Amino acid sequence: MARTSLLLIPLLALSLPLAARDITPAGGSIAAVTVFPDRAQVTRQVKVELPAGSHTVLIANLPPRLIEQSLQVRGQGSGRLLIGAVEARRVFSTQLTQEREQKLADTLRGLQDDKAVLDGRRQALDTQAAFIEKLAQLPATPGKDHSSTFAPDKWPAAWQAIGSGMAETNKARVALQREQRALDEQIKKVEQELNQMRSGRKDSLTAAIHVEAAQAGSASFELSYQVPGASWTPVYDARLATEARTLQLTQAAWVRQASGEDWSDVALTLSTARPAAGAAMPELQPWWIDFPRPLPAAPRAMREKMSDEMLAGVMSAAPALEAQEQVAEASVGDFAVSYRVPGKVSVSADNARQRFVLDKQDVGVQLAARSAPRLDARAFLYAEFDYGGAAPLLPGAWRLTRDDTYVGEVMQPMLRPGARLALAFGSDDAVEVKYLVVKDERGEKGVFSKDNRVERRYRIELHNRHRIALPVSIYDQIPVARDQQIKVALSDDTTPPSERDVEGRVGVLLWKQELKPQAKQVIQFGYSVSFPQGRDVPGF
Repeated sequence: MARTSLLLIPLLALSLPLAARDITPAGGSIAAVTVFPDRAQVTRQVKVELPAGSHTVLIANLPPRLIEQSLQVRGQGSGRLLIGAVEARRVFSTQLTQEREQKLADTLRGLQDDKAVLDGRRQALDTQAAFIEKLAQLPATPGKDHSSTFAPDKWPAAWQAIGSGMAETNKARVALQREQRALDEQIKKVEQELNQMRSGRKDSLTAAIHVEAAQAGSASFELSYQVPGASWTPVYDARLATEARTLQLTQAAWVRQASGEDWSDVALTLSTARPAAGAAMPELQPWWIDFPRPLPAAPRAMREKMSDEMLAGVMSAAPALEAQEQVAEASVGDFAVSYRVPGKVSVSADNARQRFVLDKQDVGVQLAARSAPRLDARAFLYAEFDYGGAAPLLPGAWRLTRDDTYVGEVMQPMLRPGARLALAFGSDDAVEVKYLVVKDERGEKGVFSKDNRVERRYRIELHNRHRIALPVSIYDQIPVARDQQIKVALSDDTTPPSERDVEGRVGVLLWKQELKPQAKQVIQFGYSVSFPQGRDVPGF
């Protein structure tokens, strides 16, 4: 039997005659989900038997925060089908619509019943303690004949019985308090989780698909919509093996969602596209300039009204901004990258993070040591490599491990294919750096006009104790004058730096050289600062 496929029909595409009957198909489930950095697109599949004629297919219990403008449907049937319109109907209900919420409510009621039982036990113990206290007063209470209730020879036994009873009662009180504290903590936890899921009066959405079937038969519909409350963020694990000089790079994603519906056994795709960013660029408006012109004086009340109206206009014109280990299969497009998580996965709507691995690759790296001895005399080990992936790596946290030892986490900006990256993996104790002050003198220069002159010289000693050759980069700096009367110059015997004004940082110097195993190296570094007498330069 030939099947007719229907193209994508947007919300309220066209109108048909009123439906003859409403049909609510049994079953239906979420088949696929695409998660964007700021929302998700959900695809539901439903099957239904349609009599001939006009009908409305109702798909109920959709999440209340569903973005109605994104509601779309595809369909196909055994005969000719026509989809007239798709609309979203909001259904209000005071009942709990989520199974998890119902379970939490039942748990809370049970805990509250347990608390009532404990309250009853506490009251019984309070009554028992009060009774024992009254018994303790009986030996000294005179009777009608002015004699004591107990003979003096019976007092020790009475005291012992009363003391034992009070001790047992106090012990039971302490145990009861422990139970009450534990129970109160459970109740508080369940109430907090329940309050996060509840919003008082509960509502949901029902999608109404208006269809017309030329003949009776089966039909299937694919309903898609977008929901907020879902996101994914990249995370990277970089594991350095120093002996092999290789880096295992694992690209993963943290996925979380609180859309209002669980995703159970779905095909999950993660996309770098951002549908919430807007479809078109903002438009530039005319930029008028003029000389200032005095405004005619206006009564104070009128000026205040005008200011309020102008402020309201600005606020209304401002655009609303929306808040923003199996390996996945990557699909790299010209405008976005999608990662298809293998198999079927489940993500609960509890906003808990769930990790999925997107890619793994082994990268050859070049090891190097870097140090800024003016600030820290230690050398730090870096792994440098050119990223050769097909898709850019989004900004995110990089967790660094060196020879199976976790050394820290850093945030990295976007890494594009072909870019070079240097990752720091902690201090390298096998590279010794000494920073020695050779000279720090202040004097005068000039014959007719005297200037203050400060001269400083340093000696940087390097020792590579590794069994391998290692490039070593040393960073230092000279002061940079903001006034022409301040003169700064490198000393003549300074070892020529490999680079000046490193990465656009004025005054930063770099010496880069490769040290052979057990080799030593000395860098001479000095500068002078001169400025007129009678003037002060902080630090000199």
